[in-house]
Amino acid sequence: MTVPTTVSAFFATAWHEFRRARYSLVTYEFLFKFAETWLFVPVVGMLLAAVLSRAGHTAVSNLDILDFLLTPSGLLYGAMLATIAMTFWLVEQAGVIVLAAMAEKKERSPLRQVPGMLARKSWPVVRLSAVLAAMLALAIVPFVLLAALTYRILLTEFDIYFYLKERPPVFWIAAGIGLLILLGALAVAAWLHVRWAFALPIVVFENHTPTAALRISRERASGAMRQIGLTLLGWLAGVLLIGATLEAGFQLVAATILRSVGDRVAVLLALLVVQATLAAVLSFVLVVGHGLILRRLYLFKSENPGVSHSAALVLTCLPQDPASQRNRHAAWLCILLVVLAPLAIWFNLLRYLPEHPMVRVTAHRGDARTAPENTIAAIRKAIESGADYAEVDVQLTADGVVVLLHDRDLKRVSNDSRRLDEMPYSEVRKLDVGTWFNAAFAGERVPTLDEAIEVCRGRIKMNIEMKFFGADRSLAGEVARVIREQHFESDCIATSLSYDALVELKRLNPRVRTGLIVSHAIGDLGKLDVDAFSVRADFLSDSLLRSAHRNDREVHVWTVNEPGQMMRMMKRGVDNLITSDPRLGVRIRDEWAALTKAERLTIASRLLIANSP
Repeated sequence: MTVPTTVSAFFATAWHEFRRARYSLVTYEFLFKFAETWLFVPVVGMLLAAVLSRAGHTAVSNLDILDFLLTPSGLLYGAMLATIAMTFWLVEQAGVIVLAAMAEKKERSPLRQVPGMLARKSWPVVRLSAVLAAMLALAIVPFVLLAALTYRILLTEFDIYFYLKERPPVFWIAAGIGLLILLGALAVAAWLHVRWAFALPIVVFENHTPTAALRISRERASGAMRQIGLTLLGWLAGVLLIGATLEAGFQLVAATILRSVGDRVAVLLALLVVQATLAAVLSFVLVVGHGLILRRLYLFKSENPGVSHSAALVLTCLPQDPASQRNRHAAWLCILLVVLAPLAIWFNLLRYLPEHPMVRVTAHRGDARTAPENTIAAIRKAIESGADYAEVDVQLTADGVVVLLHDRDLKRVSNDSRRLDEMPYSEVRKLDVGTWFNAAFAGERVPTLDEAIEVCRGRIKMNIEMKFFGADRSLAGEVARVIREQHFESDCIATSLSYDALVELKRLNPRVRTGLIVSHAIGDLGKLDVDAFSVRADFLSDSLLRSAHRNDREVHVWTVNEPGQMMRMMKRGVDNLITSDPRLGVRIRDEWAALTKAERLTIASRLLIANSP
């Protein structure tokens, strides 16, 4: 057998191997993805839930995740998650390279033999995954520490939101350093990927232990790192780049077609089929191509280049036979199921479209696009917009007064760099927090929560977000007291990133509805003792939405400012849109409520295809 020695030759021989094994590879990838979705992932969820339960948690979210991950249970969680993710990838790749080896010998019905082989090799592959995950983590730790040190030195003088919004020179210095750190981490990860590229085929074909396989892989890759890197990493980068280009092109073409032909059902279904097929093909090409190229590189650098599989596989010797008719039929059936999948998506949309109570709209920090945030002026603008809620951020001054402010200091809104918790209210009250936004709002002051409630009473409800910048949790008690004294329980919801603070507030004032703000989480949030979840839009999953509603929890989503995004969230059945453009939110909400079910189905389909209504 002639072994290729150039990058183009590697790709060419990988293509020939694909042609020999194409039917088996298509069927294998379909079955693997199906099993990964419906079997492996739920099992992983149960295992992780067990770890959380052992640690005394139902779920952890936001900044509490970091605290949890630094505990023994959290480290176990992280190790399990990394190992399982690595195992999925390696097992998938193992199936690809074994099928290619069998096809080269023209083994009959190779798919029947792959499950048994993978079962025999599963424990070594799991061990290899654990070792790879651990060594990769150790290699990345220094970069994480450098990033943390950069943040600590350059971005902690003022509130981080000041740096993100104003972007002073020090922000760009930190961003530049951060980019270099990221590139360094990626370079190390790529170097390790190339260095250990042969470990999987060595474990599968040569029956070595994981540690020995890593050592042998390093030795064989020596002297050919550049060629291996260009071939493997070039393939991954190329497919991802082509995929992104094709997706952008599809979005552009689909939007043009929809504008030209309107909302014909046949056109919508055809575009859904094309979109789903494109995604499936790219995923298949990425995974299978990597596995086939890896095998060719492995043969090129093996001590015995002629080996395609060894006795360690314990394969049954069968007569040489071309791909059977059964393999062809199975592959074409899998392709048909992938092509028809959009029809299932289409009919599944129907269950999202029954009548729901009208979605409520929350004005983020008041109407902060037309008035300075967290001021009485912003609240009045929110009332004028027709929003159902005005969301405000509250903190404590040094003398314990609850006031409206987002950042930990007043640098951004008044050019005063002092922290709020270092200033008495009498000093805070003197500051002008309106001129930074527009001279027309000169003289606006930091309002107290009592003042904000008086403006809102009978006109708009409030979402009162408690902001914590230290260990002091007395804010929860003060907010509970103000709401009780103002008899405002039925007209507000208190929210926070801190679940413990919400529990404390509920203990002090049980009549107040509470909501956990969620930007990241692990575990089953639906079981936490709150009345609502305020979820970052790109984190909201269907499972979280169903779990929350199943447990009678509302789902608020933030921060949604685009018409298409608002419609997608309403289509999914959220209860509240938190937006910086409440006028738009109210208009889109009212238009959505006036649509018929058929019109909603059409818009939902357009959103799936072209991300625009």
